[in-house]
Amino acid sequence: MSEFDAIVVGAGPAGSSAAIKMASQGLKVLLVERGEPPGSKNVSGGILWGKDLDAILPDWEKTAPLERYVERKVTSFLTKDSEISIDFKTKKFEQTKTGYSVLRTKFDQYLAKRASQAGAMVVSGITVDGLAIKDGRVIGVINEGDTITGDCVILAEGPNPRVAMAAGLRSKPEDTDVAIGVKQVYKLSEAAINERFNLRQNSGFAGEYVLSYLENDIFAGGFLYTNKDTISMGVVINIETLRRDGRTHSYDIMEQFVQHPFISRLVEGGTLQEYSAHFVYEGGYESLAKPYGEGYMLVGDTAGFSFSNGMILQGMNYAISSGIMAGETVIEAKKDNDFSEKSLSRYMDRLEKSPAILDKKNFAGMNKVVWSSLVHRAVPEMLESSLGMMLYENGEPKKHLTDIMMKSISSTELTKKDLIMQGYRLMRRM
Repeated sequence: MSEFDAIVVGAGPAGSSAAIKMASQGLKVLLVERGEPPGSKNVSGGILWGKDLDAILPDWEKTAPLERYVERKVTSFLTKDSEISIDFKTKKFEQTKTGYSVLRTKFDQYLAKRASQAGAMVVSGITVDGLAIKDGRVIGVINEGDTITGDCVILAEGPNPRVAMAAGLRSKPEDTDVAIGVKQVYKLSEAAINERFNLRQNSGFAGEYVLSYLENDIFAGGFLYTNKDTISMGVVINIETLRRDGRTHSYDIMEQFVQHPFISRLVEGGTLQEYSAHFVYEGGYESLAKPYGEGYMLVGDTAGFSFSNGMILQGMNYAISSGIMAGETVIEAKKDNDFSEKSLSRYMDRLEKSPAILDKKNFAGMNKVVWSSLVHRAVPEMLESSLGMMLYENGEPKKHLTDIMMKSISSTELTKKDLIMQGYRLMRRM
């Protein structure tokens, strides 16, 4: 007989959500986290989208350590001299809040505490060395030579799933599957944040940026999110182009982002409080791992459940929903006393109907388009050139829009054929 009905490895949003779901239904659950406290080893942009927590914590919007709700959503192209943005503000964000900035150290501790309150045994500061496997079935975890047994093991290790890879449950990520995420947190007064971002009370700003000014053909994106009295900002760097260059370091790109003329003014006078770096999962639908097997399931980034289509970056909501679905599957398996691969395949049945899979499937191949010369070079160059000719007064006669567009197209390094082909792929996948 196993010591636990389920063992969850990783107390991020995915792991804690699974633990809360199972423990609240009376299952004996062990939640193991190597960070002390939970969240201390996480790197995240810090926006929790959606209402997935409603299913397990109906009071979370009142009790969770939320920073600000997103009132302004900005997507920008940054060139050396310009910022071209889509700046979206709407009363609907205030009336129906769909996104909150969070600081993961606080938020992950909150979820782990709620898991403990639900009845799970939460142990932090412990590293799982590997999985215990018998006759092809996962039967528990190994820590310092000791085996702790569980009917089912849920792996919620994040985008660098060391235990899952060592056990052969998922392959080592390719350069196209992950990016390097570098994050900094700056302390700034609440009043200064409200003034600089045109915010009120607990309303917040969420910005994502294409860093098209980088040299040596390196592709990277940036993010900047407002908290109550801090700013979370960072860069997500394409590993393929960074490795190909071989001269630029990730911290160089972070520094260039902080010093960009239209970014530096937003954090001016702020005090650096935190610096961290980690993998960020970027793989598409084709890179998803099989998320279940004999006695185990994979949730969150460990399974590849994150999403970006160039306009939206999301991950925590998929982590939470996949954790809940894994928990529901264990509850059913416990009733049947069957933790076989066939029984746990019900997890996949749930996933197939959820955004965690459907968003990946509907936007298959989007990751390849996002990390392209069209997005990181041609589009920003054309936009900057066109808007400059239309809006900058230089004393010369005005040009027709057709002439402006043709001149801006000719100014890019891509040929017209490449622009058409890459533009078609982008629109098809968007």
